[in-house]
Amino acid sequence: MGLITAYMADLLTFTGVNVARGGVTLAHNITHALGTGGLLLLTGPNGSGKTSFLRAAAGLLEFTGTMHRAGDAQFLAAQPLSPSLETPRQYLTYQAALMGVPFTLATDVFEITRVLDTPLNKLSTGWRQRVKLSRLLCGNRAVWLLDEPSDGLDAAGVRTLQAVVKTHLHNGGAAIIATHDPHLWPDAQTMDMTVPA
Repeated sequence: MGLITAYMADLLTFTGVNVARGGVTLAHNITHALGTGGLLLLTGPNGSGKTSFLRAAAGLLEFTGTMHRAGDAQFLAAQPLSPSLETPRQYLTYQAALMGVPFTLATDVFEITRVLDTPLNKLSTGWRQRVKLSRLLCGNRAVWLLDEPSDGLDAAGVRTLQAVVKTHLHNGGAAIIATHDPHLWPDAQTMDMTVPA
């Protein structure tokens, strides 16, 4: 497996990174540096390796090559929260505990206060996505690894997401976003994950 180490010059540095699943190379020889305030978009069709690369960057999937990461990372998968009996308060309390912090909504930018004690199975996909994204605000992670974060959001939710990411970058964080909607992030660097034929 590749090596993830702490390195302070950039928040994330990839050198010759390869990610394969089932014998198929999905990310090939990626070399890139992302500094504070940096935003990188991963684009390409389904199956091109966007999610696998994010999972490797989070330390959840094996890779070859080297990744240097300064600070902790937070990975949000593309899958929506399951419509279970769990409430948003319970979900976020658990997620905050995993990050070693108490759950607080010091800033409720996704406006979930009014549904905090409503079971997730009573909430729409859009509300469950807002709950999941609120997890970003529970801990102080320098690097955000977001897989299709705008999925399921209405226009207001997308604007809120854009503002939250912008604030994170302004405060010295960095983010990598796998997306089919690069137009939402016009100032970002882009990496096309499509493997040439």
